[in-house]
Amino acid sequence: MNDRTDGSIGLAQAREASPGSGLAAYRDLVTGSRSWLGLLRHELVLSWGALLPGATGFAFRRLAWRGGLFLHQGRGTLWGRNVTLWHSRKMWLGDGVAVDDGCQLDARGCEPGGFRLSDGVLISRGCIISGKDGPLSIGPRANIGAGCVMYASTRLEIGADTMLAAQCYLGGGRYAVYGRTDVPLAEQPEPRRGVVIGEDCWLGAGVTVIDGVNIGRGSVIAAGAVVTRDVEPYAVMAGVPARQLDTRHREVVNGVNT
Repeated sequence: MNDRTDGSIGLAQAREASPGSGLAAYRDLVTGSRSWLGLLRHELVLSWGALLPGATGFAFRRLAWRGGLFLHQGRGTLWGRNVTLWHSRKMWLGDGVAVDDGCQLDARGCEPGGFRLSDGVLISRGCIISGKDGPLSIGPRANIGAGCVMYASTRLEIGADTMLAAQCYLGGGRYAVYGRTDVPLAEQPEPRRGVVIGEDCWLGAGVTVIDGVNIGRGSVIAAGAVVTRDVEPYAVMAGVPARQLDTRHREVVNGVNT
C-alpha cells in the first residue's frame, strides 16, 4: 500500500528527523549543521527573505540566495515567495531553474549534490519536492505542475523534458498490507525501490506513481491514473490501476509515422 502524505513538510517530519527538542532540533532539521551561525544566516537570509513580497522580494532572493547557500546554483535562477529550503547546502541547481511561490524543497535524506534540479527545470506553485530517504534528480527542462508531491524513497529520477500536470504524487513509502498484524504498520520495515520516470513523458493531472515503478521514455499517463507497475517506453496508460491502452508511434520518416 502506498503511503500518501499530502500535507506540507512540517511538524510531523520535524519530529521524525530530529527527535530532540528546542532550537537544537530545529537547527538540525533546517540546516543539517551544528553551526549556530549557519542557523542565524538561514533565518536572516532564507526564512525572512522568502517572505518579502513583490519586486523587492524577487530582487533580494535573486542576489542574496547565491553566495554559499547551495552546493551549486546556476545562472538565472528564479525564486518565488514563501519558498521553504531545508538542507540547501546539499542542493545542486542548474541554469535557469525557476521555483514558484509556496514550494518546499527538502534535501535532508540526500548526500551533498544528491538533490539535483537540472537546467531549465520549472517547479510550479505549491509543490513539495523531498529527498526523503535518498537522491532526487529532475532532468533538464522538466516541468512540474502546481501542487505536485514527490518523495525520494531510496531514489527518485525524472528524465529530461518530462511534464507533470497539477496534483501528481510520486514515490513515498510502501507498507506490506499482508504483513504482521501484531506490530503497528509504522513500525514494520518498508520495502523501498524508488521511482524512475524516463525522458519526454507526460503525466496528466492527479496521477499517482507508487514506489518501485519505472516509467519508460515517451510514455503518456492519463489524468487520475494510479501506476502500480512498470510502464514500457511509449506506452499510453489509463485507469486505476493503470493499464496500457495503446503505444505511441516511435519514429517519423519523411513526415510519416512508422
